[in-house]
Amino acid sequence: MASILIVDDSILMRRNLRMLLTEAGHEVVAEASNGFEAYKEYVRTQPDLVTMDITMPVMSGLDAVKKIIATYPQANIIMISALDQKSMVFEAIQNGAKHYILKPITIEKILHTVEEVLKLPKESSRFDDDHPLSELEAKASIVDHNAPPFSIDNKNGIFIVTVRSHLDQASLDAIGIAVQGFLFIKPLKVVVNFGQVESLEEAYLQTLIEYIRNIQGAGGIVKIVARSMTLIPVLKVKDDQLFHTIYTDMTQIIL
Repeated sequence: MASILIVDDSILMRRNLRMLLTEAGHEVVAEASNGFEAYKEYVRTQPDLVTMDITMPVMSGLDAVKKIIATYPQANIIMISALDQKSMVFEAIQNGAKHYILKPITIEKILHTVEEVLKLPKESSRFDDDHPLSELEAKASIVDHNAPPFSIDNKNGIFIVTVRSHLDQASLDAIGIAVQGFLFIKPLKVVVNFGQVESLEEAYLQTLIEYIRNIQGAGGIVKIVARSMTLIPVLKVKDDQLFHTIYTDMTQIIL
């Protein structure tokens, strides 16, 4: 059971969300009708999760995400939006929101998304635009088992997904959530960086390959970086066309 803050300027939407979440066993600890109230209620209740509408008076959901994350970087926020608000949804994800739901809301959508977000490890959906590619490559070349199993960095609109050898199922699921967010972006450019990883569990590797195919299927460009002479042949055997070109250094990539 999770404690949840519902933020929406529609009384009807708040009522429906409260009903769905309560029937599923969660506790709605507070409601807010705009972003300013959302921040105050978050400070007061410290919920496990927030459902956040995007378009609201006084302070938008996007601005509320920025304000909450600035003080509580581990906050779990799910954006709720209409189909024509894709760009704002992705901006919210870049600023720390963990997931999104497109209207109309169904019980299947809300419960599945809540479950996915509450499984996320801390900092698993980090987006960072502060590091040049050279610094990112230097970080990826160091095998550090104290580092998160993966990281996602955003450099000038290019998403760099760095996978480490201690990848786990929860982190793999989190990457999948992030990839779903990527699919909104046009043009979409992604680098999957295996760094010095020598091997991954078969199921994990296969799932990563499916993520790459999904990105390409959405019209995205994907470049692969791998340094291990053990992993590179494995990737090519898995899908020689997908892994036809594998770079060994980030500086070799031109997007």
